[in-house]
Amino acid sequence: MEREGSQVDLFIAVLVRFPQIGTIHYEPETNALRLAFLLKAAHQDFQGFVRRFESHLALFHNLRGEDVAVASLKKGDTGELTVIEVIRDLPSLSLSELNLIVELVSDYYGDAVVREGQQMAEDDELEQNLLIEALLMSSTWRPRERLTGFRENGRVLVFSVPLGVRES
Repeated sequence: MEREGSQVDLFIAVLVRFPQIGTIHYEPETNALRLAFLLKAAHQDFQGFVRRFESHLALFHNLRGEDVAVASLKKGDTGELTVIEVIRDLPSLSLSELNLIVELVSDYYGDAVVREGQQMAEDDELEQNLLIEALLMSSTWRPRERLTGFRENGRVLVFSVPLGVRES
């Protein structure tokens, strides 16, 4: 049960720390996280964002001497909103990279990024950063369940769906 708690704690900490991230999913088949950013009236060129994102991430990982198994972007439309999904393998993900990803999305799309929640105080931000770093380094992910975290009415919710159970 301790492992599951740290996974849920990580999802909660990431969603609290980064109000720009609308949802976070763990995909056990690929051992990857999907970070979904919601955009309203996003008129910027998605291919331009992809080029900027990939070049920044490649430089970041090159400087750190890291290999990345999964790093990709997807764009979808839900009518009123555009969804930008960043897919990253979990073993090589760090707090520094999470910060970079959120900054890249926020800088490129500006006010179009839907933010849920208030700007954190500096002390709270530092505390959340330390928690996220510790959880990223210590979490052992269970390969038999898919996790989804999101915000609803000012609360952060995390759901677990065992593999083999169909989602509706």
